[in-house]
Amino acid sequence: MSDAPRSLFVYYRVPVRQQDASRRAVDAIHAQLREAYPGLNARLMQRADMAMDAQAQTWMEVYEHPSGISLACEQSLAALVAALPPDLIGPRHTEVFCPMAASPRGEPARPD
Repeated sequence: MSDAPRSLFVYYRVPVRQQDASRRAVDAIHAQLREAYPGLNARLMQRADMAMDAQAQTWMEVYEHPSGISLACEQSLAALVAALPPDLIGPRHTEVFCPMAASPRGEPARPD
């Protein structure tokens, strides 16, 4: 599985008062990464039930590339985020996923 293309899912909380500045910062990071890594798909999502917390929103960044997210891309992302003001976003949590292997019969894995 170590050679399978990797996708990154990064989630964190954003204080509502910082929402506009945070969005501009994340959009700028995505633009820089797309330029440095052609073919990169970088998306920003928000938690669907965010209205339940008036103080902060949960955001998720999704990073995918046809050949997988390289370690260099991941390190570039970390460096760009490290340069952000410390109160702009909360602690980031990164999850790394890869595609499911084919089933033992050679068929693509199917969702249940």
